[in-house]
Amino acid sequence: MRNNKGIKKTVWTVAASLMVTGLMPTGISHAATLNATSENSSFLSSVFSKVGLEWVFDNSRAISNSSEVKDKTFTPVSNNESAQTPVQAPAQNKPVQGTEKEQSNGHRLQVADNIIKLGKQYLGTPYRLGSPSGVTSTFDCSSFVQYVYGKNGIHLPRTSREQAHVGKTIPRSQIQKGDLLFFSTSHSHGKIGHVAIYVGDNKILHTWGPGGVRFDSLSTPWLDKGYITAKRVIPDK
Repeated sequence: MRNNKGIKKTVWTVAASLMVTGLMPTGISHAATLNATSENSSFLSSVFSKVGLEWVFDNSRAISNSSEVKDKTFTPVSNNESAQTPVQAPAQNKPVQGTEKEQSNGHRLQVADNIIKLGKQYLGTPYRLGSPSGVTSTFDCSSFVQYVYGKNGIHLPRTSREQAHVGKTIPRSQIQKGDLLFFSTSHSHGKIGHVAIYVGDNKILHTWGPGGVRFDSLSTPWLDKGYITAKRVIPDK
């Protein structure tokens, strides 16, 4: 008799499980299943009581779980969509333009090079005080300067004292090639009596006495002692 009761209880338990499963068909949303379960809660409770079990339906927990699932959003990603960030071409190094001042200096120094180059063609040309303008067979200091600068578009007066009034005064510590340097001589009594072209490296290109047109060091005693001023006569542009 006891065995029959045990078998009967087992049958009812299996039947109750199948009924619950049948009330929750696949393919139905969680919310729809929740509503169906709520409606059949009383029926399931009576079935479970026959086999000595208690049917408990926790509605609040089911709703909470449903909300958690609902709040989660899934965004499908198409295989055809590219998630790669576009690759930018490497930046090209642009040539750095010099400042306006550097460009101006470059122009002036280029003119100075041209003047010095022309002057070197007359190395050894005899010195003659008072040589006429434009004559190249002989020069004095100021006619030589007037000629080589004039050939490069810079027109200067004839004498060294007049030339000293042209251009911008430059401190001795800042002289550059192409600047004109002015000196006193043993015959000028402390006044300007000689002019020379500064070529850089503490050297000048000029003409004076025996030997005519030549290079000399600015440290030569009579030049160093007789130095008066420097003028920049080549325009920046």
